[in-house]
Amino acid sequence: MIRHILVGFDGSEGARRAADYARRLAETFDAKITYVFVLEPIPVVSLGFAESFSLAHQQMQAKDLERVHEILARLTEGLSAEGVDRRVEYGPAADTICRLARELDADLVVVGARGLGAVERFLIGSVSSRVVHLCDRNVLVVH
Repeated sequence: MIRHILVGFDGSEGARRAADYARRLAETFDAKITYVFVLEPIPVVSLGFAESFSLAHQQMQAKDLERVHEILARLTEGLSAEGVDRRVEYGPAADTICRLARELDADLVVVGARGLGAVERFLIGSVSSRVVHLCDRNVLVVH
């Protein structure tokens, strides 16, 4: 039985397909659905002017955070507020999704596939692949 679905969403086309699929599953099973957008930390390299960089970085984060909330609001338009949760988290995407799935006791994690080729997956990795390997919950990768 599926009672709670966690959807990893990053705004990509694959994530949109995953969100749509998860939405239909949630409606079918009358399940709660949580959409999570993970903002990954940007590596900081000190170049001697860290104070001004830090200030610019914080302003960029606030602007990005506002945009992410708008994206999640549009994504969940038309859904009953009672069974839907929207979250924005900070950290490595796959690790954060898996941690949140445990914390929320999600029955199913749904993520989209980016369609990376073998070389790209080797060089930069794939969030969906990491979630499949790290998560202790059932994971559905939507292509």
